[in-house]
Amino acid sequence: MTTRETAGTPGADEKRAHFPRLRVGRRWLNLIWTIPAAIVVLLALVAIGIAVRQLPGVDAFIARYPGTVGRAEPQGFPWWLRWQHFLNIIFLLPIMRSGLQILAGRPRLFWKVGQRPGGEWLRLNETVEPGARVSPRHDAVGLPTQLGLPGTRRSTASARWWHLTVTMLWLLNGVVFYIVLFATGQWARVIPTSLDVFPNALSAVLQYASLDFPDQRSWVAYNGIQLLTYFVTVFIAAPLAVITGMLQSPRISKVVGAARSTVFGAEAARSVHAIVLGWFIVFTIVHVALVLTTGAAENLNHITLGHTGTGPAGIVLFAIGVVVIAVLWVIASPVTNRWPDVVQSVAVRLLGPLATWF
Repeated sequence: MTTRETAGTPGADEKRAHFPRLRVGRRWLNLIWTIPAAIVVLLALVAIGIAVRQLPGVDAFIARYPGTVGRAEPQGFPWWLRWQHFLNIIFLLPIMRSGLQILAGRPRLFWKVGQRPGGEWLRLNETVEPGARVSPRHDAVGLPTQLGLPGTRRSTASARWWHLTVTMLWLLNGVVFYIVLFATGQWARVIPTSLDVFPNALSAVLQYASLDFPDQRSWVAYNGIQLLTYFVTVFIAAPLAVITGMLQSPRISKVVGAARSTVFGAEAARSVHAIVLGWFIVFTIVHVALVLTTGAAENLNHITLGHTGTGPAGIVLFAIGVVVIAVLWVIASPVTNRWPDVVQSVAVRLLGPLATWF
């Protein structure tokens, strides 16, 4: 079956995705409620943070653990790190969009191989009776064109070509990042080297929650909560995304003996892969929000120009980057839907035999 046959036509036979529903016992929870719930939780954390700051001993704790453990070296953001940061954004966005599209092609997540609709733990589709037989072609849903890539229903083939191709570029960027990170000593910025990271992380959380933000010294070192979050993202979430993605390949799953395993099977790998996708989405949103609310000019100068000034140049470069990303975001789905065979052809040329192996 060619890409064109599975790409679908915008507006034809559209069956739109629901906002994700999570199984909680016998009930289904619409995850759209996590948005107002998150706002309520944030407001509650602020109230708790302000109240806790009034308790005896808290100021002394924050004075002892200010949030950031300073280091003499390394300092600053070298040119290779700044470029890789930008490329990482360029690659991650189509990976996440095409990943959502692949999920929409099979809009139910299970933990065991062989489970049928009704036994899923998360879905983007309507509920069905447990054990009911549902055709995968019928079950597939469409996404908004500017959310999924390419967005149309039954366009999993095009989405997979996007996902595989850009993931290979992301992996190449990541391998170079790991090598240079350890070769230059920059690893010390994202790997905890002392248990003091935990009280400093708690101190940073208390300061953020009380709206008395910790002293921003990211040019020298990240605060405890930043350090732990970056460590999880770089050394746990990213490798986990790669491993669980590979385990979804029938060939690889069979070779490693995980084809029908409960823990390492394709369905469990698919579920964990989706959870990691959720982590990257939340991380990206929170990361950008904190960059813009904790000294946007200086933060953006750090990561675009590599200096500590507060001039407007970093903001200008950031704005240019946003425009580039926005243009790529807007044209990706229309181009794919208009020329799906071209997308496949480019992907095959870039991936070659590696794509077939995966």
